[in-house]
Amino acid sequence: MEFLGRIKPGGGLDFGERNGVIFKRYLAENPGIVLRITPVLPESGKQRRFYHGAVIPLWAYLDGKDHRDHKVLADLHELAKLEFNGEIITVAGVPHKIGRSTQGKLRDGFLERVVEYLVEQYGIDPSVCLNPTEYKRFMDEIYMHGKYDDYIAYLIELGRVPVRGT
Repeated sequence: MEFLGRIKPGGGLDFGERNGVIFKRYLAENPGIVLRITPVLPESGKQRRFYHGAVIPLWAYLDGKDHRDHKVLADLHELAKLEFNGEIITVAGVPHKIGRSTQGKLRDGFLERVVEYLVEQYGIDPSVCLNPTEYKRFMDEIYMHGKYDDYIAYLIELGRVPVRGT
């Protein structure tokens, strides 16, 4: 069993109303049990923006899809969840693979697995076209001047990705 809670200012744990009741019941039903408490560091908002603003659009572009189409990007995200954060469940004796949420998973290897897939499938050099520092510079300094519609257009002009029809 797993419980998620936050440390309250000044100490103590806050599991929320519903989970707090379940946790207290668990404690009452399991006296003497040893609990392991492991901190869960939140993923960076920067990682999430990089994933959705650079990695997924680049995947779409490299695969010849419209990297500006939100449905294409959403579909690739769902595929990434299935392929790189999937789990097998059995229903009526038949195994099925389902994609799990990526919430909190970007920092736990999910992002690296997606990038490695792009390296294997499309032969990219991530240090050239998926550099988080360069992406941040693009968003902070270059994008706001309006010369480029998106990060992919910027990469194309710099010659960091092959020119393809979309």
